[in-house]
Amino acid sequence: MLIENIKEAITSIFSNKMRSILTMLGIIIGISSVITITTIGSSIKSTLNSTFNSLGGSSVTVYVDARYPETDEEWDTWEYPEMEKEDYITQEMVDELLEAYPDEFTGIVSQSSYQSGKVNGEDGKYANINSMGVTAGYMEYCKLDMQMGREITSADSNGAKRVCLVSDRMVNNYFGEENPLGKSISIDFADGTTADFVIVGVYEYNQVVFGKEDTSVAEKDRYTTVYLPIGTVFEMTETENNGYDYLDFTVDPTSDIQQATADATDFFSKFYEKNEKWTIEAYNMQSELGMINTVINVITVAISAIAAISLIVGGVGVMNIMLVSITERTREIGVRMALGAKAKVIRMQFIIEAIVLCLIGGFIGIAIGILNGVLLGKVAETLIQSMYSDYASYIVMSVHPSVRAILLSVFFSMLIGVFFGHYPAKKASKMEVIDALRYE
Repeated sequence: MLIENIKEAITSIFSNKMRSILTMLGIIIGISSVITITTIGSSIKSTLNSTFNSLGGSSVTVYVDARYPETDEEWDTWEYPEMEKEDYITQEMVDELLEAYPDEFTGIVSQSSYQSGKVNGEDGKYANINSMGVTAGYMEYCKLDMQMGREITSADSNGAKRVCLVSDRMVNNYFGEENPLGKSISIDFADGTTADFVIVGVYEYNQVVFGKEDTSVAEKDRYTTVYLPIGTVFEMTETENNGYDYLDFTVDPTSDIQQATADATDFFSKFYEKNEKWTIEAYNMQSELGMINTVINVITVAISAIAAISLIVGGVGVMNIMLVSITERTREIGVRMALGAKAKVIRMQFIIEAIVLCLIGGFIGIAIGILNGVLLGKVAETLIQSMYSDYASYIVMSVHPSVRAILLSVFFSMLIGVFFGHYPAKKASKMEVIDALRYE
């Protein structure tokens, strides 16, 4: 009986194509709007998650922070303390953490700003630089591409080797066409000291990481960053291996980032329990991303609810067309009832017809909504490539229609059919046989 009712409903809908399309229009617009909005919302969340992860979202930042006063009286006399050698996170602590949680943490990434300086060469050649100590893997972590040579290694840092990485901008201005690899440069630092380093690699200057260049300054006078092994910087600042005031721990993608953050906090906190001036703090970017996702969810639901109002309009249209259909088919209803069809059978026939009408409109709306989302994603990707090309490689575009929204759309399409089809169906089932047969 159900199959027969569905076939009859489809036949009735397709026998009046234009009227059926106009009736479904409200359903199509409402469903397509909701699907488009939810697709955009889920795509934004997916893009943010993918981009955050590619930029170090799967990492835990641990840093040494001052113990701040708890009362107003203490604030009046409190001064921010200076870090002593014993206040830093030591390499031994780091090694212990990596050994204690081998399945969570895969390595560390850290940097230590040193000094600005100047590279002086023959024939008046010079280059202004800022120096920074980094750990192995720092270049990959910051998405800096190597043009030639190699990156800083753990061996460089552990051995406090006098090697360095320079930018392609410095190479062009200082070396010209000459191959810089293996060349020695002498840096005169701001504190008056001088140190020699061997160039082992050249990285590509990236405006996303370093910011746009100051074009008001002549190109040869612009500062670029020279990367040194962090162990070398520790040695030069006489902190030996006791120099981490903050560092990033890379986390295995299969691990729980929140649990890893808690484990890192608990592990390092025990070393600072008796430290009256300093304590340990840890955080991860996923927490911040969670708040952003919450805001996006609220906005998406709110706009979707507004768009869904058109579904009510569509439902009224369905009720109206069902009433018209019943009036047109009054004699048919009378014949069926005269042949023994019960009221519940007549009622079910028209309810199923309303459901099928709404479902067809719902499926069309879903298809249009998904298509709209994909097209908008392509437009966004094109705009990023054309207007923000410097950032394009860092943005991982991902368009994902919301499966939950699609399933809910199907459900509400059926619900609208039942709700707005019930009254016309009930009216049809309560017809008097004699009156129906006499109807012209």
